[in-house]
This record gives sequence, structure tokens and C-alpha cells, in this order.
Amino acid sequence: CTLTSKPFTVTEPFIVFLIGGGGHEGATCMNLVVDGQVVRTATGRNDERLAPCLWKVQEFKGKEARLEIIDKHSGPWGHVNVDWIRFTNFVPGPAAPPPAEHPGWGDMCLAVLDAGAAAGTVTGPDDVFAPEESLTYSLGEKRPGAVTAAVPLAAGETRTVTFLVAWSFPKRPDSGRMYANWFDGSLAAAEYVAKNFERLRRDTRLFRDTYFNTTLPYWLAARLAMPASTLATETCQWWANGRFYAWEGVGCCGGTCTHVWNYEHACARLFPELSRSTRLMQDLEPTAGFDAATGLVGFRSNRRYAADGQCGTVLKVYREHLMSADGTFLAQAWPATKQAVEFILSHDGDDDGLIEDSQHNTFDIDFVGPNTFVGSLYLAALRAAEEMARLMGDVPSADRYRRILESGSKKTMERLWNGEYFIQIIPQGAADKFQYGTGCLADQVFGQGWAHQLGLGYVYPQEAVRSALLSVYKYDFTSDVGPYNTAFPPERWFARSGDPGLFICTWPKGGRQAEPVRYRDEVWTGIEYQVAGHMLWEGLVDEGLALIRAVHERYDGTYHNPWNEVECGDHYARALASWGCLIGLSGYEYDGPAGRIGFAPRMQADDFQAFFTAAEGWGRLVQKRAAGRQTSRIEVAWGRLRARTLVFEAPDDARDVRATVTAAGKPVEATLARDGRRVTLTLANDVVVGAGQAVEAVLAW
Repeated sequence: CTLTSKPFTVTEPFIVFLIGGGGHEGATCMNLVVDGQVVRTATGRNDERLAPCLWKVQEFKGKEARLEIIDKHSGPWGHVNVDWIRFTNFVPGPAAPPPAEHPGWGDMCLAVLDAGAAAGTVTGPDDVFAPEESLTYSLGEKRPGAVTAAVPLAAGETRTVTFLVAWSFPKRPDSGRMYANWFDGSLAAAEYVAKNFERLRRDTRLFRDTYFNTTLPYWLAARLAMPASTLATETCQWWANGRFYAWEGVGCCGGTCTHVWNYEHACARLFPELSRSTRLMQDLEPTAGFDAATGLVGFRSNRRYAADGQCGTVLKVYREHLMSADGTFLAQAWPATKQAVEFILSHDGDDDGLIEDSQHNTFDIDFVGPNTFVGSLYLAALRAAEEMARLMGDVPSADRYRRILESGSKKTMERLWNGEYFIQIIPQGAADKFQYGTGCLADQVFGQGWAHQLGLGYVYPQEAVRSALLSVYKYDFTSDVGPYNTAFPPERWFARSGDPGLFICTWPKGGRQAEPVRYRDEVWTGIEYQVAGHMLWEGLVDEGLALIRAVHERYDGTYHNPWNEVECGDHYARALASWGCLIGLSGYEYDGPAGRIGFAPRMQADDFQAFFTAAEGWGRLVQKRAAGRQTSRIEVAWGRLRARTLVFEAPDDARDVRATVTAAGKPVEATLARDGRRVTLTLANDVVVGAGQAVEAVLAW
């Protein structure tokens, strides 16, 4: 027999039901019939139990159909059982949520800020939504839509019409989205934009105009800013509870990986609140990445150790303190941070300043024996910890960190310096697989670059640091990766023949192992920016700019998306190191809680303008120098800036330097101190300047 339903119109993308009984195709089954043809069929499994079944019927939406249940078999399992037939717009599970709770549920809003918006129903390209029309449709369904504005124009007349596209998909599994705390759907977001449009447009253009009102070459300013767009991709998430969480790249390796994000400076400088949340809600949070019993910072919000990520976490805590308006963050972070420092010290063992055991790191392998990749990060972390301990009144810990730092610096020079650059010592009897040994590693003084970013001074002698960087440029950088990569093919290709680039490691003095440090022959923009930013700090301007230019030429839009610097995934986070190059070019120094701010341009010092950010505002750094006079201005474009100490550099030939200081155009009493080229001006009182105002120091000699 056959049981046939009444005709119906397919309106939903799925039909789900329960079926059991015989497994005889065409004889014990249920069919979906469209236009006289069986387009879907299902049978039992020779089992009385009713099993769930799903048909995807999106392609038949709008068509007339019917269901038929057929029982035409008289032998074993000659019957069929069917129950609970449903037409639905989401795939049900064992405990399926209602549609509005589905992870993919959301809404979009199309709007036009014009009173003459047209009306209609969307059925084709010439149709539009009616004013305030709301349509709900199934997940996965494609629905065209449009809004228009009729604009009468006289001859020679121009008008601007603003269209808005807003969306809200607030159901991110397990975390939600921060914007759901602010807007109840896309319509609310669109209404907010409409009401605040002029302010939002003004501030957006102000940021753009302030950033690009610079004496830096346009290509350079653009290249250093472009990787910041990664913060607006699916690499990054801002959870509903306020935690900033990220992948390494889009869909690649989650957990806000500590050693990849060691390279990042853009988020921390542009959105310091987000970076503080990562420190407090992940790295130092016992329910996330922090082991309160040992001080371990899990490098993927887990309980796994990475030596470079552990050291980098301490440096990031100090950076986030410097980018704060007061000491509140450090007071919260210091107890766990001190534990994190003690965990690092436990891997030193004898407090001699050298880590010699197994050191998991960003190359996805473990270094063994002393090396300056981890070692420089370790010493920089000790230096940062010393500063934080003193701020928190923990003088014994601060003194201990200083002693270990000084020992480590001395022993590094004794054991790891080959007269030109720093090497790794592989312990006797240890396997040399994935080590770099006598190689010239591009990241060999990574921690020293971090120390400059935080105003911590040198962890190794200045002459050795500069020599190491020049060696990296000499041996690891090439104008054409082709010949080298022909001899040594990389594991992954991020630069092609004819492209310039910086290799991760080369062996100019021989000693390359059969299988040396992983990724050695690859080119990563994040490392190029890191090395370039450090070079700029050291005054190696031509070398640093050459590395940045190499990135720019590879990502010029001919072969690669200029906004998507790729490593292990699109929009890779390591490239956010680019912002460190801007800080290096400016010689920018900032300590928000202490009110200390200053800059010392590494290029165009006689006529320099560049962008800066502080804890509560942003603006421009401007310096003019001529005929025994230097004017250094810190202009606030948005927000506010509190200052108590100003730091600049005078030329070598400046003698008997005198200074006058103004804030918002009013004179400020200041005391001058000089140490070589460095000029420090201590103001009699804190000054606060707002948008459109500036702090200015005029040095004369």
C-alpha cells in the first residue's frame, strides 16, 4: 500500500523525521516527490527502532511537493515505521536549541541615511525593501536585498548619500561577542551609527589624517599600518566577558599563542584595554592559562610550557602597565607575574642568567643549551621584572633580578659571542636536530629589541648588539631569495624567486646540520618587522628600511594581498610587529602611570612628524631643528595626555642647552638634566592636555 500526503509548498531547507522497519529500497520507504519525480528517499535499517533522518531540500524551496510512505514488501522486515515529520530551518541535534539560540542565528540590516528611501519587495535586482520591512528566513538561505535613495540633481550639483550595512551574529559558541552587550541586533547598531554618524565619521577621518600627516614616506607609513587590519579579521575575537582572544592566523592555531603574540605591538599600542584583558583573563588567570601552583603560563591558554612565551608574558605585563593611565593594572597583575618570573628562574637553576635546559619556542621545536633567542628574552624579562618589583616595593626581588641579569649578560658574552654575532651552544651528547648551533639566527637578540620598546636599556653591550644586527643583515637578508632557496628549499614558501627577504637562519661560517632549526629557510614578515624595528632603535636606519621595503615589495598587490601577510594562516598575528617599527623610528618612550613621555627620531630629525598613542589619547610627535634651536611638540588629536617628565635628544654638538616648556600654550616650570644627548625635563607639576592642545619644549644652545 501507499500513503500519500496532501500537496504542500517546500518552505524550509530541511525535512527531518524518524524512520524504522524494513530496509528495502522502493518497497519499505518514505519518498519526497517533486514535479512527479522521487527526489529524496529513506528506508528503515531492518530494525524496529526509529532512527532520525534528515533531507536537505533547500533547492526545492517554493515548489509543490508531497510525501509518500510505501509498504510493498511481504517478506522479512516487510513493513515501515515513520513518525515525527518536521519542516525546519536548522539542523536538530540530540538537544537542539530553538532557531534563535542556534550558533549561526543572527540578523543583518540594510539602511540608507536619506529621507527618500524607496519601497518594495525583493524579488529581483530592481526591487528594494520597504521602509522598516523585516524579513525572517532560514539558515543557509540566500536572500537578495537592496535599499535605494532617489536623489534629484540639478546641473553641476553633487550630493552624498550614506548607506549602512549592519550585522549581528551574537551566538559565538562558549564565548559570545562583546558587541552583544551593546546592541540588541543589527537594527540597534544601525540606529546607533545613524544617531552618531557625524562624530564617528569625524573621529575616523581624524585618525586617518593624523596618522598620515607625517614626514615618513607614504609607502612606509602605509606598510607599518596595514597589518593592524588583522585586528578586524577572524584572527581576533573580543568575547562577551571582555576577554580578548586570538588565533595565530585565521583558523590557524588558537589560544592567543604567547610566543607568536610576543612579536605583536599594534594591538597593545592602539587598544591597550584589549591587551590588558589578555594578561588578566588568560595569561595570569588560573582558570585559563596560568598555573597558580607553579607560575607556568600555558602558551596556548593551556598547561604547556614555551620558554620564549613565558619570558614574553613578563615583558607584556610591563608594556601593558606602561600603556595604562595609573598603577591599577600592575597592582592586579604583579602577584601572578612574580610567580611567572620564579617559574622562569627555576629553569635557570643556578641563577647564573643562562637557561640551558629544553626550551620549547615559536619555531615549534625545543632548543637545548644556552642561546640568545630565549636568553635575550629572559634577561629582558628580568629587567622588566626588576622595574615592576621596585614599583611594588619588593626591593629584595628587584635586587635579585638585577644580579642574575648582570651575570647572564657577562656569561653570554663569554660563551656565546663569536666576535661577530651570538651563537647557540649545543650541550655535549645532545642531538643537534632542530638546533641552530653556529648559525646566524635572525631573532638572536629579540629580547634586546623588546627592552628598547619598554625603555629598559641594554641587556648586552651595545657594540655587540649592533654587530649582531649588522650580521643578520649581511648574512640573512637577500635581494632575491631564489638562488638560496634553490639550494635549500623551504618547508613553506612565503617568498618567491626574485623577491627580497630575510631568512630565519643561515650558516655563514659553516656548521649547518643535516636537519637544523625548523623553518630556517623561510621568510616571515613578523621576524622582518621585529629585526627592522630593532635596527631602527640602534640607528641602523638604512638596514631597517631595507627589510621593511622587502615586505612592501612582496605585498604590493601584484601577487599578494597588501592587507594579508601570510604565515601559518591568513592575516597572521606575527606581522603586528610592524607597529614596533613606528616606535623605533620615533624613538618613542612612554610611561603612562609615571607621566613620562618623549621621542628621539631616528630619521629626519631636523623635520620629523609621526603618529603616537598613549594610555588615554593619540596624536602627533613633531620635531623641528635648525640654527641652534630644537622644537619638540607632542600634539594631542584625540583624548588626553598627562605628562610630568619629557625626554628628548639634542644634537652631539649642542652645548649649554636651555629649555622652555609650554602646555596648552601656557608656560610650565621645568628642571633640565642631561646625560649625553639625552635631555630630561622634569615639570614642576603634572600637566594634562586635551584634543587640539600640545606639550611643547624648545631647546636652545
